[in-house]
Amino acid sequence: MKNYLLIIFSFFLFQQVATAQTLTVKGIVTDEQTGELIPGANVLIKGTSKGVATDFDGNYSISANPKDILVISYLGYKTIEIPINGKSTINILLSIDASQLDEVIVVGYGTQKKENLTGAVSSIKTAEIEGKSTTSLTNALQGVAPGITVISRPGNVGNDLGSINVRGRGNLGASSPLYIVDGIPVSAGDFQRISPSDVESLSVLKDAAAAAIYGSRAAYGVFIVTTKKGKEGKANYTYNSYFGWQSATFLPKKTNSLEYATLLNEANVNAGKAPVYSNEELGIIREGSNPDLYPNNNWYDMVYRSSAPMTEHNISVSGGGDTRYYVSGSLFDQASLIPGTSLRRYNIRANTERDFGDSFTLGTNISFVQEDIERQGNFSVTDLDRMTPLTVGKHSDGTWGSITGGKVSSVLAENNPLRKIAEYGWEKRQKSTLIGSINATLKLTSDISVKGILSYKTYNEERNTFDNEVGAVIDYFTKEPINSTRKSPNRLDVRWDKDNTFMAQAFATYDKLINEKHDIKLMIGTQYETSSYKYLGASRKNFPSNNLGAIDGGSNSAENLSNGGLIEEQAFLSQFGRVNYNLNNKYLFEANIRFDQSSKFNSDNRLGVFPSFSAAWRLSQEDYFNNIEWLSDLKLRGSWGELGYVNNVGFYDYYDALGTGTATITGGNRIDGVWPYRQANPNLGWETVTMTNIGVDASFFQNAFSVQVDAYNKVTSDILLEVPMPLELGLAEGNSDVIISQNAGKITNKGIEAMLSYRGEINDFRYTISGNVSKIWNEITDLKGNDNQISGKWINKVGESIGSFYMYEADGIFTSQEEIDAHAVQSNATKPGDIRYKDLNGDGVINGNDRKIIGNDVPYFTYGLSLNASYKGFDLNIQGQGVADVKVYLDSEASQAFFNGAGAKKYHLDRWTADNPSANASYPRLLPSGENKHNQVLSSFWLYNASYFRIKNLALGYTIPANVTEKYGVDKLRFFVSGTNLFTSRSDKRLDDFDPEFPSSRGSYPVMKVMSLGLNVNF
Repeated sequence: MKNYLLIIFSFFLFQQVATAQTLTVKGIVTDEQTGELIPGANVLIKGTSKGVATDFDGNYSISANPKDILVISYLGYKTIEIPINGKSTINILLSIDASQLDEVIVVGYGTQKKENLTGAVSSIKTAEIEGKSTTSLTNALQGVAPGITVISRPGNVGNDLGSINVRGRGNLGASSPLYIVDGIPVSAGDFQRISPSDVESLSVLKDAAAAAIYGSRAAYGVFIVTTKKGKEGKANYTYNSYFGWQSATFLPKKTNSLEYATLLNEANVNAGKAPVYSNEELGIIREGSNPDLYPNNNWYDMVYRSSAPMTEHNISVSGGGDTRYYVSGSLFDQASLIPGTSLRRYNIRANTERDFGDSFTLGTNISFVQEDIERQGNFSVTDLDRMTPLTVGKHSDGTWGSITGGKVSSVLAENNPLRKIAEYGWEKRQKSTLIGSINATLKLTSDISVKGILSYKTYNEERNTFDNEVGAVIDYFTKEPINSTRKSPNRLDVRWDKDNTFMAQAFATYDKLINEKHDIKLMIGTQYETSSYKYLGASRKNFPSNNLGAIDGGSNSAENLSNGGLIEEQAFLSQFGRVNYNLNNKYLFEANIRFDQSSKFNSDNRLGVFPSFSAAWRLSQEDYFNNIEWLSDLKLRGSWGELGYVNNVGFYDYYDALGTGTATITGGNRIDGVWPYRQANPNLGWETVTMTNIGVDASFFQNAFSVQVDAYNKVTSDILLEVPMPLELGLAEGNSDVIISQNAGKITNKGIEAMLSYRGEINDFRYTISGNVSKIWNEITDLKGNDNQISGKWINKVGESIGSFYMYEADGIFTSQEEIDAHAVQSNATKPGDIRYKDLNGDGVINGNDRKIIGNDVPYFTYGLSLNASYKGFDLNIQGQGVADVKVYLDSEASQAFFNGAGAKKYHLDRWTADNPSANASYPRLLPSGENKHNQVLSSFWLYNASYFRIKNLALGYTIPANVTEKYGVDKLRFFVSGTNLFTSRSDKRLDDFDPEFPSSRGSYPVMKVMSLGLNVNF
């Protein structure tokens, strides 16, 4: 028996000795979705504290027993346990934990946990803006968050950067948000030109509670960008690039030559004139046998390239120890559809931080952006839209086209876009911005820290525009020059713009948790800013050659030279403070106040005080919610506050403005002098926005499904307006361009916005679906007696919205003379087939008193949808964006046949005729240029529904598995294909050749569709 016990004991001892043996387990920790290595992940042995944190490359090495269990965790990822089972190599994949996403949000002068926010803040993930083939950071934000309206109007290279409104149009002038980058206020242009690859986080402060800490310039929202910083560890390199092809989403669909000639004949017959083209000529046009006289040209194909390249490259390196660094460089190169026009943008960024012990950190942020824009020739889109298919571009003998439809047309010959591109000169623009800052943080105690920032920004722009002297077009028949097509003299315009801003900021923070129950945070600070802007321009004519590009090459005579300049300066001085109180992580309170003083106001009105208060109740933390497993978080928020705005005020509007120059002429000589030009307004004060907001944040099913809803009332009072001076002042002699600034208006924006998101997974398939919607009710409530301000197609009227169209209401098309006789008198020229207008006041006459407000061109209803999905190494991102209840007014060449001698569009084929006497025809009866004015008046007939839904971006990528790329020293290698503006669903079916983002105008450079291929590399 003893022997048996000895044997059993020996076996047990052997097993214990065996299991006590250790082995070294090595491996890497990577993101399961992206394949990206996770530096700093914690690798522990279950039941003990023994373990390691991975190095910067995500590698780990740990001593363990063969039967131990590894516990791997990292902030933002699900903690997992893996049995070792005697293996010496274990590679680990961590999946994102939705419950920990977006825990920390950047706010004004600090950060807060998302769960503790009391204001309306949208946090935009970098994944939503990276990898898009867009021309600016602004355009990359379209549709990604509620309450943020990005208007991506079309424009040629350098002019397609987009604009942003937050929670509606708040005044009758500019209402730009405030942009903060790494703690420094910057311009909209600076924000637009940030490389998305450099963005670490982006927050949008939408209500007064969140934005009031920025006071006087935060009335229309605040965008806070934090750029990437270095992290401890060895150097990490990234390279991101794409190459794309741009093409027009929609181009005007013009008729071919035969259709154009037939329609023009019909128009002349309708006007009681003889047809322009005989049957013989129509036969030649049909056959295409004489292109020198009767071509069949598609001018958009002739002028625009079918596609234009666009590429971007970004490389960065980051790392460090006590000194951490992030350095990046980007190159963005974009060609225009117009030959000879291009943009090249360079971005350089360098961010560093240095720890001096545990209590002092010193950092620097430097960014430099340069844009080079070149243009060959000079033509307008109106020139292009006016060309007809029967206009010759270039004759077979090499001369520029002088013939339209078999006859000489000096007007179209002069405006030939091909000739203007080739011969009309050039323009070169170079813009550069340098922003540098140094920041220091001193931790006085465990609860108190002080931070200071000194920054300097300088902006320089040089523009050189040379208009060539151009010889006359040669008459194809006579071979003689057409003198009216000659352009002389040549001219060079040079302009230099310079803008400098210096800013000093300092603020102290106190953060104390008392008895694990009372969390108190206090912050106070001050800010001083001074800026100056100046420009200098010079011009000369009569250069001996078009090849001279220096200003001194032109004529010195007084009539051939001119110059101009301007200097403007302003300063701000501010103090601000904030208090946060958190009781038991349930009851949250925040108060902000800012005192701003601006040099733009008289000393008596210089001070603006902007307070805000907000509170939140986390109901989900109450005991009676503890047993509701499906509810993860529920928070109610409320806020009130006041904000200011100053950008609509001139630099010296409270001073008497003086005019200088030639004051009189005596004895035939000009006498210089100074005279009063504009009356000062010493009572000018701050434009103020008062906002009330209530909101709900909720998440369910372990944070898989989240909802955020906000409702607000935003009132802008004392709106800064520029109004004409009364003639009685005797200063401007009725010149309407001379104005006086006043606080003279009030506007209300009431809105509701919501965002929903759901994250899920099915085995290896993971997905996130999100949507956002925003509806705004905008109303002008007071104009201080200056009601019914009509400007072209629009009106500002109390009780109506900004952007309201004001015009006649079209009521179909007259189908007979009897209808005309029975209707109110419109015009002596009115005939069957003309547009019928409603007699709104019933006086029997159609005149200006019958105009009304019909529609609006501001997108007050916007929405966005997105899908992010991944399956093993594949990832898919689809982002859609749309607007509803919005209209666009297309006039002149954009919609009307033969306007000023232009061509016709395909949709004109569905016009009213005696054979098609429909009151609902797409177009009235055709009439030649100059005889259609009664149909071309401002009316709802030319309003088009601009509501749409667009797949704004679609990207498909594949990441090569890490166990493959690591053999070659590459941490991540991803390839992708993406498209921008690929698909569009439009509400208007009448005119199918315009892009719904087209502005209300007669013509524009087209909206771009982009297909691109790219890669992301980390090593």
